[in-house]
Order: sequence, then structure tokens, then C-alpha cells
Amino acid sequence: MSSHPKRLLLGAAGLALLLFAAVATAGVDRHTNRAEVSGSLRVVSNWTGSEGEAFQAVVNGFKKAYPNVDVKVEQVPFDQTQAMLTQQFAAGSPPDVTVALPGIVRAFSSQGLLMNLDSLWNTWVKKGEYNTSLRAIAQGSDGHTDAVFFKGNVNALIWYKPSQLKQLGIKVPKTWGQFNAALKKVKSDGKTPFLVGGKDGWPLTQWVDPIILRVAGPAAFNALARGTIPWDDKRIVRAFTVLNGMIENYWPSNALATAFIDEACGWATGKAVFDNQGAFINLVAPGQCDKKLKPGRDFTFFLMPKYRASAPTAQFVSGDLFAGAKDTDNPEATMAFLGYLGSAPAQSIWARRGGYIAPNAKVPLRVYPNVNDRKAAAQWPKNPTVAAGYDLDDWIGGSIQVRYKQALAELVRDHDVGKFISTMTRVDTRSK
Repeated sequence: MSSHPKRLLLGAAGLALLLFAAVATAGVDRHTNRAEVSGSLRVVSNWTGSEGEAFQAVVNGFKKAYPNVDVKVEQVPFDQTQAMLTQQFAAGSPPDVTVALPGIVRAFSSQGLLMNLDSLWNTWVKKGEYNTSLRAIAQGSDGHTDAVFFKGNVNALIWYKPSQLKQLGIKVPKTWGQFNAALKKVKSDGKTPFLVGGKDGWPLTQWVDPIILRVAGPAAFNALARGTIPWDDKRIVRAFTVLNGMIENYWPSNALATAFIDEACGWATGKAVFDNQGAFINLVAPGQCDKKLKPGRDFTFFLMPKYRASAPTAQFVSGDLFAGAKDTDNPEATMAFLGYLGSAPAQSIWARRGGYIAPNAKVPLRVYPNVNDRKAAAQWPKNPTVAAGYDLDDWIGGSIQVRYKQALAELVRDHDVGKFISTMTRVDTRSK
């Protein structure tokens, strides 16, 4: 990725950045300088359909607060985002604000391409709107926090139907031992414990991350993600040994030939007892599988239990961040928009529509439209003591991510932990 010439910000514009960093965190609260924020913003997002409509509703909320700013949203397919941004930043014509995963944030910040958002985060953390674990996910490679959290998702949710567990005589597991006992009971009764959408690749990673967090612990998980420990660290090897046991004992033989939607709808229509997926299943199950399903009544979830009761509390999360271009022609509006996206008022707009978890801790649970959304939102790491582990492959990104997914598929097929660890140790040399 090539860099492009940097335009120096004038002193007045730099001062304006500091001023608007303070006011932007107030979300839709009143301040006297809003009328002075004007001009246009080009914003890149990935959402279409109902999600695109929900994001536009959030943008409309910003327009009400900043009536003199014209926000133009460009929808770019998720898998094309990094290539498009790389090209536009290199050409010196980046969007003012863009959706971004942590890997993109770190890559661009290492070249000095992103706006420094430390002032926003300092205020948010001080007010208890975010914890330091979440801030670390938005950290760039330049020593600054260069992105804001906007849309969250919690994973490691084991979805089930209460009526089905009752028929099987299974109580909701609270420990890892109870979890395994429940899975053995399902098998002994001739039922399928899980379906796994391995054909689409990413559903495999939905298993890896929570098991590393629970077996190896959050410190090892985040060290692996950041490349400070190798894949053959004994804690990581143990985690993959546990995962391999789950694959051998409880996964179906056709996991690599099953698509995600077949996994989700197979579970929703009774072909499997459990489904290990994120909070978005609350929308997928009734929206794409069985319209008669009512969240909370017909289906719900429990959090994948800790591997050891003494293990620290940690939550596997994913989600969408936004970053601002350092070379934006409208730094005041860019900072105001980013501050707004990270605020509780902005995130409440989408939360009310459902299928969304607000990363800001000040968004009240009562705004969510149903019991499953509220239950999932309550799992988001808000307490300062709760560690967060962000989706590992999306965090790493690049060629390592591609090879990692290939190696996971080989693990599912061959059940060879040693081969997987050897492959990843050779591919990922960041710790050397």
C-alpha cells in the first residue's frame, strides 16, 4: 500500500479539531457552535436493505443536530471495502469518514492517514461510556485511538429452544462440565448437537475465538491477536486441542459443505438442538427461517460457559468501527460526526429497531425492542473489569487471515492440531 502526500492542517483548523472533539461527545446535546459546523461529508458504509435504512436513520439524527452539514453516504460491499479504501487513500481522495475493521485501522494509522481521536475516547472512558478494553480494539498503530465503535455484536451465544430442552430433560448449562453433559445427552438421544456452516468460512471462527478466550484466557487471546506470542504457545495449543475435541465429538461430518444460512435455519427448524452464533441470530431465525418464531418465547440463548470457574470474565465481540481521514477537507464536521456515531443518542436510534447492539454503555436496555435483544445487549462488555476479545481473524487481517481460514478448514477435515499449529506458526511470524 503506497502512501500519499499529506496536506498540513492550518493552525485554526487544528484548534477547531480540539474544540469539536469536546462537543462531539455530547451526541445530540445542545451547544452554541453547531450552526458554525457546515459543509459536506462523504461517508462510506457497508449496509444495505433494512440495515442501510437503519444507518440512514442515524445519519438523519446527525443532520437534525447539525443542519448545515450535508452527509452523503456511499454503500460499498463489505468484501470490496479495503481495496477501495487503499486505492482512494493512496490517490489522496479518501472519504471523510469510513467504516473500518481493526486491521484496516492499524494499517492506515501506521501511515499517518487517520484522524487522532484520543480526545473523544478520553472523555468517553472517563464518563463510563466505554471501557479501556474496548478502547484497545480501536487503537491504531500510531499510539493513538483512531476509530470509534458504532455497531456491536456479541458472540459465543448458544441458541436453543426452551421447549426442546424441556423435552430432552436438559437444564440450561452453567458450567463447562454441564455444557458437555448436555451435548452428550443430545447425542445419546439420537439428536444432532450442532450444525456448522463451514462452507462460508467465517462460521468456523465463531467457535475458535470463544474457546481461546475461555481456555487460554483473555491475556493470551489478545497477545495472539497482536502478534506478541506465537501460535505454538502452550495456552493456544491447549485451546485448539479443546476445540478439536468439540469438532470430533459434536460437529456433523458435513460441516465444510454446509452454508451459514443452512446452519441457522437447520437449527431454527429443529434439525439441531443448539446453534453457536452471534446476537444476529435473533433477526435471522424469524426473518429468514421461520416467521412464526418469537424471540424470547420460542428461542433464546445462554452464554458459552467458562472452561474453568476461576477464569476471568471475558466476552468475545465483533462489530463495526468508523475512522476519519486525517486529510479531510472538513475536519470540524468529520470530528463532530465521529463523536456523534460513538454517542448513546445516535446508537439508540438503531437499537430501537432491533438486530443491533450499542457499544456505548449509556444506551439503556429498555430501548431494545424484545427480550433477546436486551439479553444480548446486556452481554456487551461495559464493566471496566470485563475483558473483550475482538474477532481474531478480522483483527489480524491480510494474508495471514486468508491462510488462517484455510488452516481451520484443514483442521476440521483432518483433526490434526499439530499440523494446524505448525502451519500457523510458519505463516504468522509477527512474534519473531
